[in-house]
Amino acid sequence: MSKSFLSLRSFQRAAVVLFVFSLVCTQIPLFDYLGFEFSALTAIIASFLTGLVTLSICLNSATNGAGIFHASTRASLALLSIPFIAMSLNAFFVKNCSYAEGAIFFLLSPLMAVLFANAFACLIATSVDRWNKTLFVFFFVLVLLHIPFVTFTGIQIFAFNPLVGFFPGFTYDETLDVTTRLFVYRIGTMFQIILIWMIADWVREKKRSRRTWKETVTVKGRWMAGGLSISLLAMLWLSDELGLSSSAKHVLDQLGGEIESEHFVITYPSSLALSRARELALLHEFYFSRLSNELRVNPRRKIQSYVYLSAEQKGRLVGASRTNISKPWLWQIHINLGDVESSLKHEMVHVMAADFGFPLLRIGPNSGLIEGLAVAVERTTYESVVHRTAAEVFAVGVRPDIESMFSWTGFFRAYAGVSYTLAGSFCRYLIDRYGLRRFKRVYRSGNFTAHYNRELSQLVVEWKEHVAKIDIEEAEKVKAAYLFKRPSIFGKECARVVANMNAETRSLYSRQDYAGALVSSSKSLERTTSVEAIFQKTNSLVRLKQYQGAIDFAEMKLGDNSIAHAVIPLNLALADAYWAAGSKEKALEACQRLLALHINLSLDEACALRLQALISHAEHLRPYFIQEIPDSVRIEFFQNALQRSKDDFLASYLLGRELSSREKYRDAIDAFSSMKDMNFSLLEYLRERRLGFLYFKIGEFQKAKLHFWRSLNEVSNEAYFIEVDEWLKRCDWMQEHAAKPNL
Repeated sequence: MSKSFLSLRSFQRAAVVLFVFSLVCTQIPLFDYLGFEFSALTAIIASFLTGLVTLSICLNSATNGAGIFHASTRASLALLSIPFIAMSLNAFFVKNCSYAEGAIFFLLSPLMAVLFANAFACLIATSVDRWNKTLFVFFFVLVLLHIPFVTFTGIQIFAFNPLVGFFPGFTYDETLDVTTRLFVYRIGTMFQIILIWMIADWVREKKRSRRTWKETVTVKGRWMAGGLSISLLAMLWLSDELGLSSSAKHVLDQLGGEIESEHFVITYPSSLALSRARELALLHEFYFSRLSNELRVNPRRKIQSYVYLSAEQKGRLVGASRTNISKPWLWQIHINLGDVESSLKHEMVHVMAADFGFPLLRIGPNSGLIEGLAVAVERTTYESVVHRTAAEVFAVGVRPDIESMFSWTGFFRAYAGVSYTLAGSFCRYLIDRYGLRRFKRVYRSGNFTAHYNRELSQLVVEWKEHVAKIDIEEAEKVKAAYLFKRPSIFGKECARVVANMNAETRSLYSRQDYAGALVSSSKSLERTTSVEAIFQKTNSLVRLKQYQGAIDFAEMKLGDNSIAHAVIPLNLALADAYWAAGSKEKALEACQRLLALHINLSLDEACALRLQALISHAEHLRPYFIQEIPDSVRIEFFQNALQRSKDDFLASYLLGRELSSREKYRDAIDAFSSMKDMNFSLLEYLRERRLGFLYFKIGEFQKAKLHFWRSLNEVSNEAYFIEVDEWLKRCDWMQEHAAKPNL
């Protein structure tokens, strides 16, 4: 039998196609080693080809079902060995961080997919005499369409599929913790394969013997089929609980809380207090009122918003753990609780743009328009106005193909931050220059020429000329190099493996297992130069009080010209290590060096606080910055500092910040209000802004507005003005609407 399948033309053609396919993959980043992406793509190609080969074997064989099964299985394994061997050999030329993990994915995806396709092909060959290939292709495509059906009609963005194995959805998440669930799913696939082969064998036996169906099914066969069917149905019944699927009811059961407002139904974690849920509803309604005016839309149905307690919970229930998503065609938003303030407006733009989106799907025809509109409405990105950020991107020599960003796949070729920024700036320019009405038409059709009477290339030139008028300082170029000179997932070595390892390190660090985090981050760095792992290792060394080791490691990485631009924030950990080691001057230098670049507000605050402490010789506060003070004693630590000196403004600031995080708003107001001016205008800006936020939280909106206004005296960043202006409008809106019963 082995000779017969080797001589089949279908087998020979399939072998050639798989060989060429493997060679092509060796030239494509992310697909050029034995990993998840290669296995998923191979599963589709190989299962289709081996299914056709199985049809030929079934139609040209006179043996029984077992003989066909053995022949088709041997043929499939022979074909599948081609891409496996090709990628195994390519590991000598391309870095493969975990060959064992790649082999597991290969077993769970292509191998099981091929066996499933073989069984289905044999069933078709034994059931019908004509149109065998046509029927196989039809059902093959039908099974693949299960993926878009599940991800577009259901709440989840991931899908488990007999042919692909696992589809993670279109997301920027690089972590992929799915092996256990995929193994469980493939147990169900094996049940399906056995059942299909049994049915095919019974059909073949009936045709040969011309007996009735009842006569061809033995008692043993009935018991086997019944047992397998019950097992398969049990898995399908428990699919949500096993993490293989997710329904709206399951998500509601897991989250537990639901609140309804005029325009939203919000599902939230039941652990949140009702007052917090009400705040969520009010924030949703505020953005709805703002966006409906700005976009000139009035959606006539309620938007379903799902708020998840953590990224891990969201990843488990719907996918895309660290990426907030929306489904405009279902009027849904999915967002992590910690990202509500920063991302809700962005995601809501996607859903409200459904009013003028492409029919049925209610979105733009490409990601450039979809994401570009959301960023354009926000007007700022990376704490700078969007046009200035775009100018920074170009200033450091990052020049992706802008026109391709407005195609089906071009948006994802560049680093995400670059694509979002440039698409947002371009869309903002079109709206400001030509008006929203035209842009809405383009958003619906994707046809720039029809609505602007200019080719896309001409519009891009106009926009670039507009952005080029913005002068970028040297410090901004350094910041831009850090933010934007990064590879996309296609340009990273061992992206999935390293991302999973870094996620494990994050977990260890959050549990204060710094020794474990040090080991984990070091293992990650043995595989490739991961910027995240560099930060993780340095911070772990500081927490373990290995200060000289942290200094040596951080200085080495900051002195490496190939990655220095990507690890600039490492200066913060370096400053802590120097301070702990007794080198205050070098600690000051590291903080000043980082603060001068203004990477982001969080880092600026961290640097300014350390500089304030170093300048004022606040050694009694050093443990807070250098060591890990437990949450339970942190407030007491600051209160003790204030008992020693009531004029310790830094301790008051830190106490106010801590009290605010614990939602002790009035106590936090007292702490911030008791302070005099600090040495850094940045800290004064943050103090006033925090006071505005605190008064907002307790419902004293006029006082909140006063402090938000005062904060603007301390800064000149246009993006901060835009943010404060939105807070002022939010205060006015809340004062008018917060007491209404329908909210």
